[in-house]
Amino acid sequence: MLDPPEIIKKPVNQGVRVGGVATFFCAARGDPQPTVIWRKNSKKIMMTQSRYTVYDANGVSMLRIEPVRAGRDDAPYECVAENGVGDAVSAEATLTVYEGR
Repeated sequence: MLDPPEIIKKPVNQGVRVGGVATFFCAARGDPQPTVIWRKNSKKIMMTQSRYTVYDANGVSMLRIEPVRAGRDDAPYECVAENGVGDAVSAEATLTVYEGR
């Protein structure tokens, strides 16, 4: 039985100080198990950017940003799940970066 992707854990808006760590989680299910990618400002996040790391485990995807930078990381982040059955689905959360101590 093929099932289109469904996001079962959505990323949550975050506020992080400059130099801190931001972590977004996203989980999807479907058959076959969906692939999750992350987008920032609608562009796919490339793993060549050393401050961005994506971990995938047991259907949960985690996007980690460290260190957070003002003016660069304030943005909407979107997790997109697709498995070739039906349409891809997505969920979005915003990172707000705070200056100062």
